[in-house]
Amino acid sequence: MTRLLLLILLLTPSLLPAQKNGHEQKIRAFENNLIPFVPVKGFPGWNIEERMKYYGVPGVSIAVINNYKLEWAKAYGYADTSKKLPVTTNTLFSAGSISKLLLATAAMKLVEQGRISLDDPINNFLKSWKVPDNEWTASKPITLRMLLSHTAGTTQSSYFGFTPDKDPLPTVPEILRGEASAESRPVIVNSEPGKEFRYSGGGSMIAQLALMDVSGKSFEDLTNETLFKPLGMQRSTFAQPLPPSFQQHAAWAYSAAPWFKGMPYVYPQAAAAGLYSTPSDLARLVIGLQHSLRGKGKLLDQATAKSMMQPQVTVSDGFFKEQVGIGPFLLQQSANREEAGRYFEFTGVNAGFTAYLIGNIAEGYGAVIMMNWGDDFNGLGMEIRRAIAKTYNWKNFLPPTIEPVELPASELDAYAGRYRRGPDEVVYLDREKSYMVERINQGREIYCFPIARDTLVLTDFNVKAYFGRDDKGRIISFQTAWQDQPMPRMKDDEFTPGEHLLAGRWTEAKAGYRDMKLNGYALSFMAYDFMNRKPLRMEAARVVLELALEQHPQSAIVQDRWGDYYHLTGQKAKAMASYRQAIALDPDDKSKKEKLKKLESEQ
Repeated sequence: MTRLLLLILLLTPSLLPAQKNGHEQKIRAFENNLIPFVPVKGFPGWNIEERMKYYGVPGVSIAVINNYKLEWAKAYGYADTSKKLPVTTNTLFSAGSISKLLLATAAMKLVEQGRISLDDPINNFLKSWKVPDNEWTASKPITLRMLLSHTAGTTQSSYFGFTPDKDPLPTVPEILRGEASAESRPVIVNSEPGKEFRYSGGGSMIAQLALMDVSGKSFEDLTNETLFKPLGMQRSTFAQPLPPSFQQHAAWAYSAAPWFKGMPYVYPQAAAAGLYSTPSDLARLVIGLQHSLRGKGKLLDQATAKSMMQPQVTVSDGFFKEQVGIGPFLLQQSANREEAGRYFEFTGVNAGFTAYLIGNIAEGYGAVIMMNWGDDFNGLGMEIRRAIAKTYNWKNFLPPTIEPVELPASELDAYAGRYRRGPDEVVYLDREKSYMVERINQGREIYCFPIARDTLVLTDFNVKAYFGRDDKGRIISFQTAWQDQPMPRMKDDEFTPGEHLLAGRWTEAKAGYRDMKLNGYALSFMAYDFMNRKPLRMEAARVVLELALEQHPQSAIVQDRWGDYYHLTGQKAKAMASYRQAIALDPDDKSKKEKLKKLESEQ
């Protein structure tokens, strides 16, 4: 192979070879049709590679399901940017909370076999640890059904994983007991079981241990037996850390989060977050469930599969109704009345990774999207999903298409300006071509299209917004349909404290925030953000911390954040003094003690 040919292969997006026959036209349509939440007539779709650059996503891998088959899979970008290794359709990604869907599927297999029950107390099946009895469990013991539908009232919403140097990793009972090695709190029931939805990774760990106890197998071996081998998922594993045979095919992890250590994390909390897989493998799971739903699958009995898709509790009810079944989240438009308009889904977010899985309940289509970027929630992945839905005409999935009207450029220019949303919140409106672009403070762009004079539709939530005028016809306010009060247009010499801060007007910024009387946590978080964003804003952090100390001199979090500031600016003695004062104010906080210990060891 020539070096030129090798370079061409590395730069060309990876397409599953077996799927090249006849699908290129739909792939091209999808690639150039990424859209906002609300489709807009005449608005040209975005290109996937352009949007990857816009969001800063290194690599993406996609599998598309149609007619109960994996129709095509394709990969874009890099699995490792430093080594310039491209993503391929065989690249493994951390699947995050999608792990919980596999937990539920494996659990339902054991239910079918009569080895565990959905509705008997879960403590009947636990051997190596028991759910602690308390006032909540005394009247209503928690069950597997509750755990899989996040209605058990259990604690520990999520787990943040460990860097690879963590050794040894905590066991499942140690995690549940909240031992020091787990670095998380014990899992308990602290609200009424069966009453309401409350997402709980801790509850998933209870379910995992129950499956391990009744089967006598590790969770890795159990899922290999019940899921991966029957479905041909050869590139999926719950082994943590990853075995070498999988590690060499795994993507590196990326995130701009200030706490992120720049490497893939390890998740011994397997059922909650420990799965590694590929979109094609997870598509096989989706297809397996879809076949089971129509009584033609080997994964689960039809009755079992249908029970998984029965709503147990409602999560939200707006334009989309989101519910939880026994395992999957269930999604449909609130106005939908057709079975073909119902979908099951799960989203996974781990350190440096984001993944999306969705399948139609009544018909055999769906998609899996995985990326090695941990900051994408509601970003690129959702745009990709919508583009696939549009290309394949998914039933009742996309909102109705907006049909904009043409307004004179002078009219749109009159709308442009700054509108006060709150004491420190500004809505910025700018004209772009024949539409408007909205930003709230320093947030992402939201595209807004005129549908009548003084009326826009915002494409992030399909909400209308209106401009108000004075008796001379001048624009004086902006108001969405969700707001009780209009947002007044700001004068040219009117600024929020945040705007003063970003412009370096320290005195004005401090005076503005002083009048707002923010608590110590809010000010400390603001300083933390300035100290960790790119580029660093250390002077802004200092100004905020000065005000925080002025208003909250006995706040442990404020002293802790001063310690961080001094540490980052090379003032170790002052940093240690601040950490000691923070510990004196809050002796139980381990993180402050660890930071102080580390600095003292460097002396």
